[in-house]
Amino acid sequence: MAGLLILGSFGGNVALAKSKKPKALPTGNPSSPITLTEAGSTLLYPYLEVLAPQVTSAYPHLTLSPAAGGSGLGIADAIGSLTTLGGSDAYLSAADALANPGLMNVPIAISAQAVDYNVPGAPSYLKFTGNVLAEIYQGKITNWDASQIAHLNPGVTLPNLAIVPVRRVDSSGDTFIFTSFLTATNKAWANGPSEGTTVTWPAVSNELTAEGNPGMITVCTATPGCIAYIGVSVENQAIEAGLKESLLQNKSGKFVRPIESTITAAVAAGAGSTPANLTQSLIYEKGAKAYPIVNFEYLIVQKKQKTKALAEAIRTFFSWAIKTSAGATPDNLTAVDFVAMPAVVIPKVEAAIQKITG
Repeated sequence: MAGLLILGSFGGNVALAKSKKPKALPTGNPSSPITLTEAGSTLLYPYLEVLAPQVTSAYPHLTLSPAAGGSGLGIADAIGSLTTLGGSDAYLSAADALANPGLMNVPIAISAQAVDYNVPGAPSYLKFTGNVLAEIYQGKITNWDASQIAHLNPGVTLPNLAIVPVRRVDSSGDTFIFTSFLTATNKAWANGPSEGTTVTWPAVSNELTAEGNPGMITVCTATPGCIAYIGVSVENQAIEAGLKESLLQNKSGKFVRPIESTITAAVAAGAGSTPANLTQSLIYEKGAKAYPIVNFEYLIVQKKQKTKALAEAIRTFFSWAIKTSAGATPDNLTAVDFVAMPAVVIPKVEAAIQKITG
């Protein structure tokens, strides 16, 4: 009997221990001024510009100082601890994650990518498949009146004008998600350039390059016949500059625009399988309404910070940024055509935030 009583008591203590959640690490206004530096994604940058003054308003001693430069720079700067945060549309590659086990990719929002074009006299919303886009960027489809484009756009008369594919010259998360879409829809691309923040692009005689999303808009606007992939955070600027937006074919065969409902549909289809390390693609998800080029916007961060105060400041920013009542308000997200992260992912992000210590 005594043995049974001891065993029962021990088992109860185990159950009690398991029921207790570890105490959350503190967040709050720093006791003295702290600046979180960031560089990286030109797709994420406009959103961080929106958040920066607001987080300081909420926490007067906390400053977010964002900069652009491309996702490749963001990842490299985070690895080298040259900035506090590295902005990236691309999650850490398997090689980078293995080589840098102290690094995490923490998403704060959902974005998408448009494909825009400059064709005099052409209507808005020309239809494209990933396969046709891959063949354009491979140099296999060279003119706007090509049969492959005409087949997708019956009744539309397009000029005998050379197609000028524009691509990023910098190491870019936009390139990563665009080439991920091409990889998912074209076997030759999958077996050739594949996907990455930088890839070995097929040689196309009249291709042009640009740096950052603003550069893509500038080059394409100045180049009749161009086609370019551009992050939605600057898509309004692209349209105002005179570029026109494509309809892209999704996995269900429907042609859709990058708008809130189609981006959200892709998130609903794919976010449920997001792993604990938050490395997740939302490219070419299933669903009639799903837009095919959707992605998490990441901030790359070191788990171990130089001081407890800095770690607490980073946790404070992340915790604030993902709350729909704080950083991730509808107004903030709509300003750059982003959408909020789904509820199913938030606990995994919160768990990641708790790993940031000093």
